[in-house]
Amino acid sequence: MIKTRTDLSTISSVAQLLAVVLMVTALFFARDVFIPLALGLLLSFLLSPIVNWLQRLRIPNVIAVVMTAALTFLILAGGFTLLGRELTSLVGELPQHKDELIAKARSISGMTTGVGGSLDKLANEMSEVMVKSEDQANSEAVTSEASEQTAFQEWTNKLFPANANAEAKLLPNNGASAKTPLYVKSVQDDLPLASWAMTAGTVLGPLATAGLVTVFALFMLIHREDLRDRIIAVVSHGNYVTTTEAMDEAAHRISRYLIAQTIINTSYGFVLTIGLVVIGLTMTEEGVFPNAILWGVLAACLRFVPYLGPTAAAIFPSAIALSVFPGYGVFVAVVAMIAIMELSCNNIFEPWLYGSSTGISAVAVIMAALFWGWLWGPVGLLLSTPLTVCLVVLGRYVPRFKMFSTLLGEDVEIKESMRFYQRLLASDERRAGQMLSEHIAQNDFDKTCDEVLIPALKHIRSDHDAEHLSDSDANRLFAIVGGLIAEIKSSQSRQTLDEDADSDPNSIESDCEGLVRIIGCTSHHLSETLVLNLLRVSGEGIYEIDTFEDDIMPLEIAHQIASENPPVVVIVVLPKGGFAQARYLCKSIRSEGYSGSVVIACLGKFKNYDNLFIKFRKNGATSMTTSYSQTRSKIESILKRSDRPKPLMTGASAVIA
Repeated sequence: MIKTRTDLSTISSVAQLLAVVLMVTALFFARDVFIPLALGLLLSFLLSPIVNWLQRLRIPNVIAVVMTAALTFLILAGGFTLLGRELTSLVGELPQHKDELIAKARSISGMTTGVGGSLDKLANEMSEVMVKSEDQANSEAVTSEASEQTAFQEWTNKLFPANANAEAKLLPNNGASAKTPLYVKSVQDDLPLASWAMTAGTVLGPLATAGLVTVFALFMLIHREDLRDRIIAVVSHGNYVTTTEAMDEAAHRISRYLIAQTIINTSYGFVLTIGLVVIGLTMTEEGVFPNAILWGVLAACLRFVPYLGPTAAAIFPSAIALSVFPGYGVFVAVVAMIAIMELSCNNIFEPWLYGSSTGISAVAVIMAALFWGWLWGPVGLLLSTPLTVCLVVLGRYVPRFKMFSTLLGEDVEIKESMRFYQRLLASDERRAGQMLSEHIAQNDFDKTCDEVLIPALKHIRSDHDAEHLSDSDANRLFAIVGGLIAEIKSSQSRQTLDEDADSDPNSIESDCEGLVRIIGCTSHHLSETLVLNLLRVSGEGIYEIDTFEDDIMPLEIAHQIASENPPVVVIVVLPKGGFAQARYLCKSIRSEGYSGSVVIACLGKFKNYDNLFIKFRKNGATSMTTSYSQTRSKIESILKRSDRPKPLMTGASAVIA
């Protein structure tokens, strides 16, 4: 059985949907493999400009990669060492600030209503927990001292067993004091190997991922040229130019984005550290803000994660400022500084440095963060923007994936004709009229007809032919367009009358009577009448167009044209269809004896333009145009030639004529 085009398109859509589902499923279940690979690719994109720069200095590729990797590892090791030292210092200093935390909780409970009791209870619970933690620490110290004393007693009892028996009778082990501790015996775990394996798995898992990322990144940096050539050979299918351009653009955009993000985040962390130090020097009694370097380094790292990272980077120093220092002055200063820095980064520095490096819209960034975060967790948030850049570039160069470029791209331009057509479908005549007026003001009337009105008429025709629009809906849309054209004509007529009245009021009536009259014909559809109305608008003050009713037969039209003998006859063809009707009408006009110019206005782009023009010439057409502006120019040029006085022919010229 032969399948129709609709069935084939349905099968193709279902197959594409299944392919997307299978791909997402594979990315989810094989994330342990894809995440290190993606991180390694991301790291190679970040480090490749440095390797390329070293190679331009005549350093061999392998040595350049090793130097870049060593520098990166030194920076990362220094950063992690600094973070570890600052975190250790922070953990040791937190118990010292319990009084300020309790006071802040109770002060907030006094300023609020309804939740004051809850906050007061929370403060009491916090104080109880901290007291218990101190008591537990003291008891652990006493226990350790008692255990040391018990060990000493065991050693002395071995030397002097008589004293041990006497002390055992006098001092029972009831745990009442340090001299009479409870008898404690350590019991070894039954499964030390399983416990060790669980601990080792928890620690070695991230280390194994980091090792894979490092191996992938080094491998990609060393063999990046060979990998690129292999990928191009596999996916190009012979189209090496397009594939190479796509890969170069993706690599350039991702590298530029990562470098710009690194510069911005590093500068942000440095400025935050300096700002916290200045706040500590000027607004605190001790002259120090706790762990300012830690918050700067942490902010620089966290800001690589979209949306969640900057929020977390702002919470930590703000919480420390609120819990450590008395009053709210330091807290307000820290929050104000972070707000100013975020506004400056988001509105000044990031647009300036990023520019069009990513090529994805703000909504696409949010959608990508949600999708990749759901798929791969925090690592997905980190990789969301680079992976989305790859999808946008893929959609830009591969027609099958164009939807990615349309949905996620930033520079995707929706045609004005499509926007206008959408307003027509929504019956929003006011907005459609505004769009036409704005487009005419920014360009001109001819360009508006070619780029907005005529493409919109074609959309209505194609949707009606495909049965997406009923007859009543199509007629309603044509009526709306006709009304908008009438409004444009009336506004231009008023403008022309005002200009002529200002120049010479007595010449208005004589100019209107002296206009050249031409005849316009439609080939097969109502929409072509609207095109003739557009030609009538542009010919205001130059010519007048007479048209025929739709029910008049071609032979009758040809007879009337021959009797009136106008200088120009325009036959409008708005594809699809109409070519055979236009040829028959043109042939009928010539058969009636008309000798003037016949212009066939086939509005569209045609691959077989030459063959089409030859067919029209055989049936008597003078010229063929493919756009509104070209049609109007052709009519005016013919009218100008007909107005020129014909030169006298003498001698050889008369013989040739």
